[in-house]
Amino acid sequence: MTTPEILALFTQVTTDLLWSSESDYPFEIVTWERGEDLDPTALFNKLAKSNDAIETITLADFFAPALKVEGWYESDELALVNRYTDLFHAIESNLSDVKVFRVGEVEIAIYIIGKTFSGDIIGLRTDVVET
Repeated sequence: MTTPEILALFTQVTTDLLWSSESDYPFEIVTWERGEDLDPTALFNKLAKSNDAIETITLADFFAPALKVEGWYESDELALVNRYTDLFHAIESNLSDVKVFRVGEVEIAIYIIGKTFSGDIIGLRTDVVET
């Protein structure tokens, strides 16, 4: 897929989808200049405050709680798991070298970043609150 097609897919699978923590936050598309390294210093030197903690986790670790199906889930919960599964597969199938960066503490910005087949750096951003 081309970068514009991937961005359209990400928009489609995240429409009206919220990431839940202590609050619910939407996903937004993020892009970087081609050629940036997928490391925190290169990606966040303009976005993060100098004292912000930046942690890197895997895509699977980030999505694990959202993809888990509990025996008591009803149709609404199962539908939400399916939406997160679709998002996980859209990212995994269309980006390489995917990394999830957690920027900050308590109010944490989450960046899911990877490279397209043409070398563009794109991804998604959301927020979590952890007190």
